Amino acid sequence: MDLVALRERATATYRLRRDQAKDLVDRIPILGRLLNEIVRIEFIDRCMLIAAQGLLALIPMLVVLAAFVPNITGDAVEAFSNAAGLGNRGQDGVEGQVDPDQVRAQTGLVGLAITLLSATSFARAIQRMYERIWDVRHIGGVSGARRCFLWLFGWLITLQMVGALRGLVDGPGGLIGEGLGFGVQALTFSLLWWVTAWVLLFGRVPWHELVVGAVLTGVLGLTYNRASSVLMPRYVDANSDQFGTLGVILAISTWLIGFAAVMVGAALVGRVVSEDPTVRKVVSSGLALLAEVRRQVRRLRRPPADEPAAR
Repeated sequence: MDLVALRERATATYRLRRDQAKDLVDRIPILGRLLNEIVRIEFIDRCMLIAAQGLLALIPMLVVLAAFVPNITGDAVEAFSNAAGLGNRGQDGVEGQVDPDQVRAQTGLVGLAITLLSATSFARAIQRMYERIWDVRHIGGVSGARRCFLWLFGWLITLQMVGALRGLVDGPGGLIGEGLGFGVQALTFSLLWWVTAWVLLFGRVPWHELVVGAVLTGVLGLTYNRASSVLMPRYVDANSDQFGTLGVILAISTWLIGFAAVMVGAALVGRVVSEDPTVRKVVSSGLALLAEVRRQVRRLRRPPADEPAAR
């Protein structure tokens, strides 16, 4: 084997691909800014942080709440299990290790309050992600903790609603077809993440600048959930056979990393797209055209000056 020739070919291939990438970035400025933003926000670190907080704070909170108020949070736990694609075996593997009576006895009301407060770290991780993406100052302290707790409470209620909505409209046995059901759920998720970004950013970013990221998060997140319901059960079963309950936890952590990547990536692309000059010019032109059409419609509806208005 000629190592020198192999090294030269590898070097030439690398330089060719590098030059092609630079040329692509030069021709598409928005792509260059997106790559710079990925480096600036530390994309991988943000995804790992959100996934870690979800595993260490969010999952215990759902387990404890399911033990204390099963009638209220049961649908939320089931909605999370369906989204993560745990399947019956994975869900039974987790629930089989949890005795609700034992959890209530050992946790108590004080432990429940501490668990809820600890779970706000998941919301704070998402808040810091949005603040880093939009390059605004972090708001912590009592006001930040209160806002994160209120968001977490609203998020749990929304999980309840999403679970009920999925059973109502989804699938061939639902009120509407599969395609329209996907659209309704995507719209619901988009509204959820639109409100989430505005609330956790304390209204410092206008609504219209958050809409692209919210729609991307809603659509891509729902697509990720649907794909997980097909692919994850096999992965969960394989991990469960090899590692038991630990394997289920590893599968959940993998799913959380993927969902965090969807969340961070969609929010980042949303900002880059909404601030791109070309996109803003197109949107401004569209809004101006819409305003002109509305003005012409109002003018046509207005009676002529020489004709009396109908009594």
